[in-house]
Amino acid sequence: MSREGAETYLRGLAEAELRRAASQPWDSAPQANSTVRVKRVAEVLTFVGALDDGIADQILDDFELALDARQTGQTASVRGWFSQRAAGRGRLARRVSVPPAAAGRLAAAGSGTGTAAGRTHAPVPLRQIVRVCDADVDGEVYLLSYARVASGPQFSVFARIRQLPGPWEPSGPRLFDPFTATDDQGTSYQVTIRDIGSPVLGWTLMLRPDPPHDPQWLDLATTAGGPAARIILPAAGGKTWPPAADVTVSQTAPSPGERLLSTIAARLLAAVPPLPNDPWLYGTAPRPRALPSITDGLGDLIAALQHCGALPPLSPVPGQLAALCARLNLSGHGITTPPARDLPDPWLSVLTQYHHRETGAAPVRDGCAAAAVVLPELDGIQLTILGLHNCADSSILHMHATGPACHTAYGPNELYSWPPIWICDSGRRWHVTRTSGRSGMNDEIALRLEIVPPLSRTTTSIQVQAIGQSTQAHARILLRWQSL
Repeated sequence: MSREGAETYLRGLAEAELRRAASQPWDSAPQANSTVRVKRVAEVLTFVGALDDGIADQILDDFELALDARQTGQTASVRGWFSQRAAGRGRLARRVSVPPAAAGRLAAAGSGTGTAAGRTHAPVPLRQIVRVCDADVDGEVYLLSYARVASGPQFSVFARIRQLPGPWEPSGPRLFDPFTATDDQGTSYQVTIRDIGSPVLGWTLMLRPDPPHDPQWLDLATTAGGPAARIILPAAGGKTWPPAADVTVSQTAPSPGERLLSTIAARLLAAVPPLPNDPWLYGTAPRPRALPSITDGLGDLIAALQHCGALPPLSPVPGQLAALCARLNLSGHGITTPPARDLPDPWLSVLTQYHHRETGAAPVRDGCAAAAVVLPELDGIQLTILGLHNCADSSILHMHATGPACHTAYGPNELYSWPPIWICDSGRRWHVTRTSGRSGMNDEIALRLEIVPPLSRTTTSIQVQAIGQSTQAHARILLRWQSL
């Protein structure tokens, strides 16, 4: 890839945006749009390793300074602004940049499982139902998995309640207020809720404090003074757990630009608006981005990637992305490549299923499936699958992420740097995922991913595919559904 070409392109784009802003009456909206456009291209070029962070920051600083100077009338001519700035300051010494994937590998956080007293812990699938009964409420808590992560031991659960004699519905947080736990050595623990999700998204129950040893079992009490449910952990009685998944790693074949455009395609497919009667699942978490915000400026991104050599000139992906935008009735993306006649099978599969839902397909049945699978590290992020459930015609994947690049799940970088996660079900139908809830700090995040379209209860296994910049991880997970 040509760094000189990437720098030249970004400077040219910045000057073009500055000229466009100068040709219009002063208004904060055009300035904001121009800034977003230039920043987005700079972000992409640095992400694929075509441009050094320092050079990108220099160009962005000059661009914003020029906009401010125009506002105060201090610049009479746009042409040559950046070359004059560079000559006046002198060229910055280029430093060797470390691509995000390499940085992640250098600082990857071990096996990704939790630690306590110097020991590592693999997550445990549970498949256990705990009843919660008192005079007014009948409840069920589906324990999907147990994991000891950096923030402490946790259960991934889905819960439902009914006010007698009413119907079942997803449980709110008050159900867990009286919960306590006691381990095999008599130590008692508080049970708290991690700040993620909503009743439909399920819950993460944390134990406080962190046990200093490996408990063989935990007694979970759901009411004050009531009986406790014993939860057997693998250390007890020589109990062994059958393998839940086959995990493999392969190379990511496409060029950096092709992978980036494919990631954008996955975001577009995952952001397809729900049907009128579909509930949004996000609670206090942000809803998926509006489709126009994802497609805005795609033509500029493609031109920049081609200019610096990060995207092959004859790559089919720009045409496929243009065709996908056409199928989704999206305009204004600026892609000049003619739409391709055919789409990749995963993209077409998602679109076909969504069309079937529009034409009246039956909703998925509610249910839970336990899972506990650690994926290999990708780009400084290690993902652990902790179960899934269907509820309200939606499928939710419980996950936990560790590693120094976990923060990329936040903010605008999520569009590019978070590994896209695809799922192929046992019927060979493809699904994309979108983040519905997240919570965490200190290089760890608890996640809820919505699977789009949702899984059918007839699905007997899924192939989870997490795509990194240079490698991709695959996990085949057998599903044993428990009815709700």
